[in-house]
Amino acid sequence: MKLFSLRLTTLKSKLYAIVFASFVVRVMAFFMLPSVSSDFGPDEGTYAAAAQWTSLGKSALDFPAYGAGLYVSGRSFLLPAALVNKIGFSPLDSVRLTSSLYGLLLVCILVVITLNSYQKYPDFKDFIEKKPRIFYGLFLLFTFLPSHFAWSVLGLRESTVEFWIVLLFCFIYFNFLNSHKISKRLALAYPVLIVMVFSARPQVGWVLSISLFVYFLAVSKKSGKKLILVLTAIGTLLGSATTVALPEKATLTDTVQVKNEPKSTVKILVKNPANIIVEQVDNLQSHHELGKFQAASAINQPDCPIASHPRFSHYSCLIYRAPFTTFTFLFRPMLGVDVTSASSLIAAIENIFWLAAFLFIAIMFIRNRRLAFFGALAPSLLFSSLYTVGAGAYEGNMGTAFRHKSLILWVVLLLLASTIVATRQRRAEREGISDRS
Repeated sequence: MKLFSLRLTTLKSKLYAIVFASFVVRVMAFFMLPSVSSDFGPDEGTYAAAAQWTSLGKSALDFPAYGAGLYVSGRSFLLPAALVNKIGFSPLDSVRLTSSLYGLLLVCILVVITLNSYQKYPDFKDFIEKKPRIFYGLFLLFTFLPSHFAWSVLGLRESTVEFWIVLLFCFIYFNFLNSHKISKRLALAYPVLIVMVFSARPQVGWVLSISLFVYFLAVSKKSGKKLILVLTAIGTLLGSATTVALPEKATLTDTVQVKNEPKSTVKILVKNPANIIVEQVDNLQSHHELGKFQAASAINQPDCPIASHPRFSHYSCLIYRAPFTTFTFLFRPMLGVDVTSASSLIAAIENIFWLAAFLFIAIMFIRNRRLAFFGALAPSLLFSSLYTVGAGAYEGNMGTAFRHKSLILWVVLLLLASTIVATRQRRAEREGISDRS
């Protein structure tokens, strides 16, 4: 007699099964992880200490070595972790649980969006029904690709950044790109989502804001783009104001109150966003050199032959090195000289997938001369392009670069789906022409 019977016959049941499997594997991983910071996520200890510091109500300005900078640049990760720590979990378990919950919640949201899109959009429904193995394969890759899954169970903020980025672009698609008018929900929630990206990792917030301004100014032809630009500016200004910690010239105050503990205050300077962007670009090389320090997988950039005015030379060298740094960010470490440890070997093996995926996308795009769903993909493609180039110049070692690359996995998988659909459309058109002739 069967006590338990599970039939995966519908889209909903199969997606729910993936969510359940993700939950089970996350629980198993949580109990199997070591009780100290993992070698795959050495920053776990820092985030755990910051979460505990926050839960105790201590001043973020006094946090050893990092001051308020770590708190304001990772607030959307550290505050939930501090709450988990407050209810009884250890600091390390708190950041791991927070990371895993963000990762699981993102999978759940994608399931809801998939089911909704399946009912509303015939092209999407047609793709799932005619290419089910490809669809479920891509969904499983997003959920269980080893490194991507690992970053979302370790006490790191990768899953937090990804959660807010994906949620924002889904929100843009359903409330702006695929809507005839801007709803009140967009006006209220859209700037908040931008702020949440800034509070997860400010550098990503700036790349996001720039890509959104470029898209809505130069690409989008939808009505109401003036309003969306204003909302983007509001979100950017709020995100910038709440993630620049410079206590010596404070104009804004952020206070954290914990019961029976004194208030801790983080003072923040509101700076000109344009100046911040210039500073971020000016500091790319210094961040790169800092990331190289004592790193076994340090990225050594090619020498730049351009020498003139310091700022002109700096920008020119960024452009000159961009092909090398972008390739390194996307595809290294590679098998061979890049492999210096067991972890770099695992990364090199997984990078075979990344290289194969990009080659497939490039070849199919050249053959088909189109991308399916391009209008829906355009904002995320612009963001991922700017992010890849910027991160390539920023990263100083392959280990950190490999981890940060996981943020654009969802865009790569969407591109794979897009090229597959475009190939099928192209084939159908050729067969139709052949039948008519």
